[in-house]
Amino acid sequence: MATPTTHGSHPEPFYPEQGEYIAPDAVRSLLPEGADPGEVTILFIHAHPDDESTSTGASMSHYARAGARVELLTMSRGEMGEVIGEEHAHLDVRARPAQDSGDALGRVREAELDDACRALGVAGHRFARRRSGTGFFRDSGMSWGKNGRATSATNATEDCLSRARLREPAAAIAEVMEEIRPDVVVTYDVDGGYGHPDHRSTHEATLKALTMIPIHAQPSLVWGVEGEADPADERQQAVVDGDAEAKKRAMAAHRTQVTVSDGMTFHYSNNVEQKISGRESFRLLARTVDDAVDQAEQVPAGTINSAVTGVGLGLIVGFIGTMFHASISYFPGWYLPWGLIVALILVLSATLWTAHVTRRAWATVLPGVTAFVLLGFFVYARSDSLLVIPNPTVAIGQVGIAWVLGTIVMTVLGQWIAGRKILGTRRS
Repeated sequence: MATPTTHGSHPEPFYPEQGEYIAPDAVRSLLPEGADPGEVTILFIHAHPDDESTSTGASMSHYARAGARVELLTMSRGEMGEVIGEEHAHLDVRARPAQDSGDALGRVREAELDDACRALGVAGHRFARRRSGTGFFRDSGMSWGKNGRATSATNATEDCLSRARLREPAAAIAEVMEEIRPDVVVTYDVDGGYGHPDHRSTHEATLKALTMIPIHAQPSLVWGVEGEADPADERQQAVVDGDAEAKKRAMAAHRTQVTVSDGMTFHYSNNVEQKISGRESFRLLARTVDDAVDQAEQVPAGTINSAVTGVGLGLIVGFIGTMFHASISYFPGWYLPWGLIVALILVLSATLWTAHVTRRAWATVLPGVTAFVLLGFFVYARSDSLLVIPNPTVAIGQVGIAWVLGTIVMTVLGQWIAGRKILGTRRS
């Protein structure tokens, strides 16, 4: 396995080696079994100009030569890229003024991408467009972390891809899928290859897009470009031995980004030498609509539905918990407040269920808060109420106090769990 090496105190940027590992059950095609390449459309979805060539160029040219219709969707124009060479050095993100958003570099990279697409035999190319009418998704840029992996840039603009709400780039991808009806879709795996935030965002948005398109527009297979190979990965692997020379020509077209050697190596502006491999490997992300739904995030519920769900569930839990919280089993010297335990578990369960159904962090707290308000009504609305007795001198009163305060504790705990396990991959 390739690992970062260090130069002084700084680790060398990490790039996985393509085709390094072949699983025993790997298939040698990205197409559905028995499919005629001449009748197949393959949509490749990449984050920036040059990604299509360096990551999947051999496969794209291979299938174009075999007669398949190869389409390319690029999510940004690479405005935050570093630049190789003197001609466009003033457009380098490291050299230009901070207020320069990189449109000039984006136009240069568009032209380079046109040349690369011709070298690869791409039938059609387009850039992702925002439905809001504000133009393109902007390149987010990146920096290198201490472990040699890519991480977010500190100067990313507000309109960049990685800061967009997930549904927006997903809608752009879904629109293209509905238009061209691909049989196969190829994008990044969850790690984005080497961790670039735009690669990861493109992976997430592609899976989300699959949940937003009708059945008749669904692809048969969705593949992710394999990053660092893991022999323990149980997903289906596909290995394509493609056209390395066409890949090399396409990479050379990206003159501001890639330097191609006389042999079969290249480097970016950081001068880390890498091999130009004709062998590219992929992992299966989805075979059916259900697979995509399992892996992608659910579409968040509407604001009104989320509010009704949270408040309604809180009222139910508050009533049921209040009825049961005072159920106590007494033993010599101690007692077991089993009703209280059941009531608090109900609050926690309601919190997690609301998070799962609505996918909204603010709605997650509604069941517990609603139950707490209801308990306040039971305690203070009538002085002679026997539903909740907050009296620390007797067992039933101690349980009453624990029921009131416990609703808040369970709500906070539920929101913490939901944030990590349910809502953690979603942008708010």
